[in-house]
Amino acid sequence: MSELEFEKVMVFFAHPDDGEFMAGGSMVQWAAEGKQIALCVVTNGSHGSNDPDFPREELIAARESEQREAAKITGISDITFLGYEDCHVEDSHELRRDMIREIRRFKPDVVVGPDPTMYFYADMYINHPDHRKVGEALCAAISPGAPTVPMYREELHDKGFEPHHIKAALFGFSPSPNYYVDIEKAIDTKIEAVTVHQSQTPEFGSKLAERMKFMAGVMAEGAHPPLKYAESYRAIYFRERD
Repeated sequence: MSELEFEKVMVFFAHPDDGEFMAGGSMVQWAAEGKQIALCVVTNGSHGSNDPDFPREELIAARESEQREAAKITGISDITFLGYEDCHVEDSHELRRDMIREIRRFKPDVVVGPDPTMYFYADMYINHPDHRKVGEALCAAISPGAPTVPMYREELHDKGFEPHHIKAALFGFSPSPNYYVDIEKAIDTKIEAVTVHQSQTPEFGSKLAERMKFMAGVMAEGAHPPLKYAESYRAIYFRERD
């Protein structure tokens, strides 16, 4: 983000694999620049398979393992799993509190998460409700949550989690993007990281890389100057830009 100096980024997302799909190239790019990045996975991924013979606990373990392996590829070691039930996420006070705690713990300059206003992708897809609810809760955790002492005071401030002000938020897969990250140099690593999520990607087969490059190309179309591959976001700035 050329308008801001930032060193630390925290990425929130609903399910293991969402982070790499939404912001994998950005994370690779930022890690290469020496930025510190932390991930916060909201759900346990327990509903991520239609195979009735895939035991629940094995699926949860598999998805956590896949997420950790993907994070290694993107250069990230700080991962928090909040463990909420997959497909049951609500914009609850418990989730807001947990997000505020993680923001105050890591103290990021920039927070990344899903855009809660995204309901439909063109005429092809209805956005998962977990994505929307994570985005809604994250908005509340950012403001007024993280910088406000009385918010869950006994559970956070009084236990040492001091208020924290972030500089900016980036909301991914947004219907109204205004910020683009050039991921041309990172696209292959992003694809590698997504491919690690074997429990989620078998239906794509050999066309996964092709599909992801197509998506990155579509996102890049709104950038000025033009980019080949990009990840796009709705950027909200909380401090005056230089």
